[in-house]
Amino acid sequence: MVLGVDLNVDGYLAVTSTGAFLGNAEELNHKRDEYERRRGHLQQTGTRSAHLTIQSIGDRFAEWSHHRLHDVSNGIVREAVENECTHIAFERLTWIWTRISNASKFQQWAFREIKRQVEYKAEAHGIEVDTVAPQYTSQRCSHGECGFTHEDNRDGDEFECLKCGKELHADYNAARNVAWRLVQNWLKSGSGRATSQLALKSGTVNANGDFNASAV
Repeated sequence: MVLGVDLNVDGYLAVTSTGAFLGNAEELNHKRDEYERRRGHLQQTGTRSAHLTIQSIGDRFAEWSHHRLHDVSNGIVREAVENECTHIAFERLTWIWTRISNASKFQQWAFREIKRQVEYKAEAHGIEVDTVAPQYTSQRCSHGECGFTHEDNRDGDEFECLKCGKELHADYNAARNVAWRLVQNWLKSGSGRATSQLALKSGTVNANGDFNASAV
């Protein structure tokens, strides 16, 4: 059972294939910008007092950031545990920047930190963390057997398949595709796992697109 995770520089920091929307990217970016402005002003002052203040606000910002990212990573692992997932799939971070060209170094660090935290927290539950190539995960329709891929399927936070008409939150659709890609990679590599499934908020779907609703 695979849980897919989509990471973002705006909106929600992370969205899972089970429909969990975690973290606030705008809040994180706003706090970072606020810290940078204060640090720049204090650096111009150049006094010892200003230097000590820079250290103090830097420590507070770092602690705040780590706390927020821990909340996100805890949420991801919680979704995996509650849905009895054996694997968590992320987009490969070394390639993700080609999709998110405006990601700052801070946002790149945040993504790496979320993945790092998820890895050691998931390990405690016997859950593996894997990565997949990010190409077209935001453009492909994840509904059933459709799989239609087109750049016009997505418009901001909205995803509407031009072929089958399915409407989903765009980041939720991408998270489903991340999980789907890991299952497909297993099948293509001949590593077995023919019964692998994607964990969704309303049930599960296998590699052939067959859906099984969850019990209420």
